[in-house]
Amino acid sequence: MAAGRGRKGLLVLVILVIALVGLFAIADRVAVYAAERTVASQAKQQMADQNISSPEDPKVKIGGFPFLTQVARGRYDKITIDVTKPTDQGVTLDDLTVVATGVNASASALIKGNGQVTADNVTGTGRLGWDSVNKLIDLSQFNSTGATVAALPDGQVQITAPVKVLSLSTTVVATGTIAVDGDAAHVNITQVNVQGGGIPSVLQAVLGSLKEQLSFTVKIPPLPYHLKIKSVQAKPEGVTITATATNVPLGGAGA
Repeated sequence: MAAGRGRKGLLVLVILVIALVGLFAIADRVAVYAAERTVASQAKQQMADQNISSPEDPKVKIGGFPFLTQVARGRYDKITIDVTKPTDQGVTLDDLTVVATGVNASASALIKGNGQVTADNVTGTGRLGWDSVNKLIDLSQFNSTGATVAALPDGQVQITAPVKVLSLSTTVVATGTIAVDGDAAHVNITQVNVQGGGIPSVLQAVLGSLKEQLSFTVKIPPLPYHLKIKSVQAKPEGVTITATATNVPLGGAGA
C-alpha cells in the first residue's frame, strides 16, 4: 500500500515537473518573440535615421536557449538581423546580414524597448550581385555596351566586353583584383587579352586607356550601425562585403 502511494506521488511529481518545463518553454518562446519584434522595430528605425530603405522589415533572430536565462543576466549571446535589398544613395545590396555578439540590455530594454541595447561587436556581411556591378562599368569611350563581370576561382575579377576601336570590333577579356578603397570596392584591371587570340596592334596603342576604363570603383552605400568596411571579395554570386563595428548601440538612446 505504501509502495503504491509512493509510486503515485512520484508520478504526480513527474507530471508537475513536465508541466513546469512546458510552461517555462512556452514563456521562453513568448519572451524571445517579443524581444525579436522589438529589436526589428529598432533596426527599422535605425535604418530610417540613416536614410537606408528596404522593401521588407528587418528580420531578427536571437540565439541561445533558454532565452530567459540570458534575460536574467542581462547579456545575450548573439542577435542576427537580416535586411533584404537595403538601398542608399542609389546603390542596392542584394542582402545584408548583421550579427551582434556580446549584447547587453535589461529585460525591459530588449523586450519592451524601454532602455538602451548595446553590442560589444557587430559584423555585417552584404552582397552586391554581378548584375548590379555590370551597370557600373562605363565603356562609352569604346562604343561598347554589354560588359559582363564575374569572379574567377582565385578571387580575381574577370570582365568580358565587346569594344570597337577605329575599324576594329572585338571582345576583350580583362582580369584584375578587387580591394577596399575607403568606403568603396575598387576593381583594378591588370591584364587585358582579346578573346581567342593576341592583342591587335590597333589595341596596343590604347591598352593603357582600356585598362583604366575597365577598372572601376563600386561605391558601397552607408551601412546600418555605422559599420566600416574591412574587406571585399569576388565570389560567384557577386561582391561580398564584410564590415565591422565595436561598442554599438542597437536600440534606445544613442542608437
